[in-house]
Amino acid sequence: MTRYLLKKAGQMLITLLLIVLIVFIMFELIPGSPARIMLGMNASQEQVAALESELGIHEPLPLKINKYFVGLLQGDLGHSIHFDKSVGELINEAAPVTFSLAMYAFVLIIVLSVPLALLAARKQGSFLDNSIRFVTETTLAIPPFFMAIILMLIFRTTQLGLSSGRGNLESLGFLRKFFMPALAIALSRVAMALEFLRDAIIEQKKLFYTRAAVGKGATKSRILFFHIFRNSLVPYVTALGLILAEVFGGSIIIEQVFLLPGLGRLLVTAVEARDFPLTQGIIILIATVVIIVNFLVDFINQFIDPRLRSSDMKSTKSNFWLKLSYKLKFRGDVE
Repeated sequence: MTRYLLKKAGQMLITLLLIVLIVFIMFELIPGSPARIMLGMNASQEQVAALESELGIHEPLPLKINKYFVGLLQGDLGHSIHFDKSVGELINEAAPVTFSLAMYAFVLIIVLSVPLALLAARKQGSFLDNSIRFVTETTLAIPPFFMAIILMLIFRTTQLGLSSGRGNLESLGFLRKFFMPALAIALSRVAMALEFLRDAIIEQKKLFYTRAAVGKGATKSRILFFHIFRNSLVPYVTALGLILAEVFGGSIIIEQVFLLPGLGRLLVTAVEARDFPLTQGIIILIATVVIIVNFLVDFINQFIDPRLRSSDMKSTKSNFWLKLSYKLKFRGDVE
């Protein structure tokens, strides 16, 4: 177990380093001079050249890469051109809003998808099952930002007190202020989580061990919650890993609709101002979050299904998308 996790941690680190390298090179290839952006269009060529020399813009690319990685190891993401502040400081101010919104939405997805999936699977093929799937798949087709607008019109936020306004994390009304942004994100992703769990439960119900449990006198509820549900968690957890990455990206977009001071607004401002260091820092942070989520999914699944630790499955698990296909076909053991 420890050896496997160390191997996955090493792979995660290598992937992250490659992403940072690719992002850095891509921004280096973008035309335009940061010095010109900082000084403005009215600055003379001599002033621009002097600042470029000070910033080391014309240094060889390998030297720039080395300096950037050394800075990262020291916690230095660079200096924002637009805000004239440390990139790390700006991200630290905005990230709590985005992370809190994403986790709020993620919790709502779990709270909504688990009971609905259990209900739909138990009443498979019924009017209730079809109704649940129809409603959730309809919300899946609606983009989160449009869902946010619909919710604002439905709830008339100024009357119900659900407006996010410019809420902050220190406010006692955090859950209330962030409810609609989180709900807008969650409703667009519940269908995916529900389908993964519902299909896994239905597949588990067809296996021999469920009939054996019935023969031993176990009730349907006990079989569903203590046997089938647990064996259905592997594909569901894997799906949640994918969804969490999407939720994080959706939070950045939703912040624009609700005027939340998170990474979304910061990223838009950075792009509009051609603030390359800040844009680069935010992109690297997003990539890091996605990679860590992938690692955590692997870690959790080791405890849910010990068979995933066997050597014959390592080649399958090394590819995330192939691993997803495998877990959709997951079969539980007879208990």
